Amino acid sequence: MSSDWTPDESSETLLAEKGWLQGAVVGAVAYGIEVALYFMCFHLLFQQMNRTNYKKHLPPLIYIITTFILSTLFMVSLADFTQLAFIQYRDFPGGPNAFENIMFRLPVDSLGNVSGFLMIILSDGLVIWRCMVFSKGCMVPMWIIMFFPCLLYVASTAIGLMWLLQVTTNIPYLSSTSINYTVPFLSFSLALNIIITIIIVLRLLTYRRRISKVFGSSYGTRYMSIATMMIESAALYSTFSVAFLTLFLLNNPISATFIGALTQVQIISMLLIIFRATQGKGWSQDTMSRVMTSRPPVQVIRMDDFKHTLRDGSKTFAGSTGIGAHATYKNNDPSPAEAAV
Repeated sequence: MSSDWTPDESSETLLAEKGWLQGAVVGAVAYGIEVALYFMCFHLLFQQMNRTNYKKHLPPLIYIITTFILSTLFMVSLADFTQLAFIQYRDFPGGPNAFENIMFRLPVDSLGNVSGFLMIILSDGLVIWRCMVFSKGCMVPMWIIMFFPCLLYVASTAIGLMWLLQVTTNIPYLSSTSINYTVPFLSFSLALNIIITIIIVLRLLTYRRRISKVFGSSYGTRYMSIATMMIESAALYSTFSVAFLTLFLLNNPISATFIGALTQVQIISMLLIIFRATQGKGWSQDTMSRVMTSRPPVQVIRMDDFKHTLRDGSKTFAGSTGIGAHATYKNNDPSPAEAAV
């Protein structure tokens, strides 16, 4: 195809515009996944709600509705602003990339920034709560475990407010400063999620070791699998954020591909946690005690390994030929001393 049709812009500018447009597409795909997860969560929560347990199911229901509305507003803003830059004002001096960098205070873009900020704060708040659930019963006091994550959460919220004011208002102090609050805001949020990811994974590994020691390695695996650790610790968002921030700090234009889907991926991680908890598979405050006090399956032990005695509850079934068919059933329930963790 003739290069005469290529805009008279630098290769870096063209690459940035490609990244932005592709980011809008990736964000739309992530939003589609989010819509499916939202309706799955809503259906389960609404189906399980009744007059006796509505106080338990109402908070997560309000949470997913709120995040879904914010996510929808964010996608509307992203789609409309992309349309303005690439279609309606395509002849803006410098092209769509310059339009984005200069006209970011338009109301439609401010709508997306406010929605994105609120989604990040709500999602970080959820992982804080999940960390508190996993920290219950730990030998280390909960306030020691939660002090630094809560401190990061407060700092992330404060810097996020500074960033939001910087990109949506014309306050002289914020508009004239050379500080770009985007990196500090996302860095604090990422640090918070990484720390909580590590805490939750370490707690799950500790529980897995304790349960395996008492019941065997195959018991309680639905709470201890790799998929469980990935979902419960929101590792999906942490991985995605690391990729974005690395490219952003390197001033790579491809980072624009990630920013369009960053908040959507975070909401997907949160909805996966809620969906798993609503199914009854998620880790709750009494999961450890429930697993440790449940009765493992009865194992059949061959009589050939033992002498033909009635020791350990042996039962003998004699056939007409006089050959005894022996089977021993032994309960694997641990004693209270064995079950102590």
